[in-house]
Amino acid sequence: MFFSNPVLDMQISMFLLAISVVISIVIFAVSRKIFKTLMWFSILANLAFLVNIGSFMYLSYNLIWLQYFSLLIWPIVNIILIIKYFKNKNEKNQ
Repeated sequence: MFFSNPVLDMQISMFLLAISVVISIVIFAVSRKIFKTLMWFSILANLAFLVNIGSFMYLSYNLIWLQYFSLLIWPIVNIILIIKYFKNKNEKNQ
């Protein structure tokens, strides 16, 4: 959606996805908690694709399934992960 160029939009999405991998690795290095790391990776990766949700890249690369998945299903998965994370965190504090 940035420049209506599918190649550039895909490069931006992949760059943001790489940043989310790096951030997740840092979170794992600091906390050593795999669930927390995967939760943050899932949220950031979803945001990487949501940035270009209206882009022509999904049509040109035949990734319509990814567009629907990142818009409709992935946020629900992220909400479930966040709820589970805070539920487990509160149980450990009691």
